[in-house]
Amino acid sequence: MLATGCRREADWGYTGPMKTVEWRTEESPQSQLDTLCGLATRPGVLHARFVASGEIRDLAWKALEPWTRSRAVTVAEVGSDLASPGLDVALCSDLVYLHPGVRLLFGQGEPTAGLLWALGRAGRAALARGLLDSAPVAGDEAVRLGLAQRVLQDGELPLVPRDASLVALTTARDLMRSSTGARSDLELAAFKLLFSSGDPGEGARAFLERRAPEFTD
Repeated sequence: MLATGCRREADWGYTGPMKTVEWRTEESPQSQLDTLCGLATRPGVLHARFVASGEIRDLAWKALEPWTRSRAVTVAEVGSDLASPGLDVALCSDLVYLHPGVRLLFGQGEPTAGLLWALGRAGRAALARGLLDSAPVAGDEAVRLGLAQRVLQDGELPLVPRDASLVALTTARDLMRSSTGARSDLELAAFKLLFSSGDPGEGARAFLERRAPEFTD
């Protein structure tokens, strides 16, 4: 069963809706993924902590796809060496942070659907590394390949933009998820959504009036 909780907002900087859950080795991967997807149906931030690799078992893409299209911004924090199926779920998150010394264990069999999706999203270098070299990927290499955002320092928390409104955070997430071919239409939709929220107008007024902005959305 996934343990749910929430770290203090002051620790993160982000003050919007947020939940923290833990991926547990002894539980069913499919059951835990279903729980994660259910929690991610609402806007906000869903922070998932992965602390062990667990049993090597594939997760079907049909089960993983809803995780890649969640309404919540998904943040993975990997605290120990990680193999599939936890690796698939972590790398299919919007933001991936690794603790020092953590390795991503690719060489545990044939590439899984989730791993292939994450490698393809990261780019050609990551895809070539994952398909041609089964050696574990260390944290610094994962960052260089675009599979992770950052290797955390001791005691550091995953980074969520400070003072970002839920609309701005979700819109940035959608732009990051979009494919190159569809980006122009998505950018226009995102532009309209942001301006309808009122935040850009308040930002411009605050700049002209030389004061701190007061965002409400």
